Amino acid sequence: MNVLESFKIALSSIWNHKVRSILTMLGIIIGVSAVIIIVAIGEGAKKQIADDVFSTDDNAIELYYEPIFSDEETEYMWNEPEVTYEDLTVLQDVPGVKSVIGTNQGWGTMVHNEEQSEMTITGIDEMYFSAKGIEMYEGRPFNARDSEGMSRIVMIDSVTRDHFFKDGEDVIGEIVDVDGNPYKVVGVYKSTIPEEWLEFDEFASGEMLMPRGLVSMMYGSREVESISVIADSPDTLSETGQMVADTLTDIKKLEDGMYITNDFSDYEEELATYYNTITLFIGSIAGISLLVGGIGVMNIMLVSVTERTREIGLRKALGATRGRILLQFLIESVTLTSLGGLIGIGFAAAVTLIASQMLGFPVVISPVVVLIGFSFSAFIGIIFGILPANKASKLSPIDALRYE
Repeated sequence: MNVLESFKIALSSIWNHKVRSILTMLGIIIGVSAVIIIVAIGEGAKKQIADDVFSTDDNAIELYYEPIFSDEETEYMWNEPEVTYEDLTVLQDVPGVKSVIGTNQGWGTMVHNEEQSEMTITGIDEMYFSAKGIEMYEGRPFNARDSEGMSRIVMIDSVTRDHFFKDGEDVIGEIVDVDGNPYKVVGVYKSTIPEEWLEFDEFASGEMLMPRGLVSMMYGSREVESISVIADSPDTLSETGQMVADTLTDIKKLEDGMYITNDFSDYEEELATYYNTITLFIGSIAGISLLVGGIGVMNIMLVSVTERTREIGLRKALGATRGRILLQFLIESVTLTSLGGLIGIGFAAAVTLIASQMLGFPVVISPVVVLIGFSFSAFIGIIFGILPANKASKLSPIDALRYE
């Protein structure tokens, strides 16, 4: 009897005892589906968290210049290197970098509708909004032409709009006065100022954005005063930050200083701890479910050996070897658990599809986890099928044929 024939007999045995087989496979089904579902939801949540975090600068990689002082120098005797648009373009190509944000700052007085207030002015380029994921309310963000030119245009946040403009008043195209110069409002965006900060006078009027080159010309600031880099993944923050800092140090050919980044070790450690806890939780559920399922398989196979004692005796009398009998019952055990694994995979696919709709973020099943789950279910069949198969292979043909 070959393996194919043994497999056919196994399927026939399972089909003839459908209810018993399904109940036996239940533990395997629950264990495999639990692993796949929880990993899928965990990976989906991880991706959603990464998208939310890295669409803003809450955990962006900030670059800082750190001078190296000689014995004759003091901390006041240094100048920070000038960073240009071309430098930012080079940093954009560093592996692991999603976006590079270069900004500068100004401070001016805005006047409109008899209202007057000191305003924080941030100089940006066209990459700023997509990198930070800021929501537009009206108008448009800056484009490449705005960044390259010196057009007197501004964007204001929602706090500024509410402070300077009346309800229902058209904002886009309006002219506002900043330090005695007219500027045209081209867009309104959702304010990034935390609500608790609005209690302080310096934030109460909101903020505005100008093209970075315009801020540099109007307020005498450097073209790029602050550099933030958004990484592709939260798992590579430290590595990406170090590569970006080293790259900027190299392209500026610095000998008396270097660029460094903020430390993400605590964040990465916290993230690792969180996912290790999830992994342990998944392993516990899968281990208990599969253990229960394996015991059920062993129990039902022992029952099967008892029920088929005369069949085993007859096959041995006809020349079947102990190895053949052992292989037959192992194949039946593995077939039983493998079918449970396949049903578990199908059940997990249905649950994750529903979960995607309910949770509001994509829940994607990992092919690697599916393969591991199926392989482990087959492995359970081997482990818990050895005892019944061994018992069947040791039966004496004479005693088996006399069994009632």
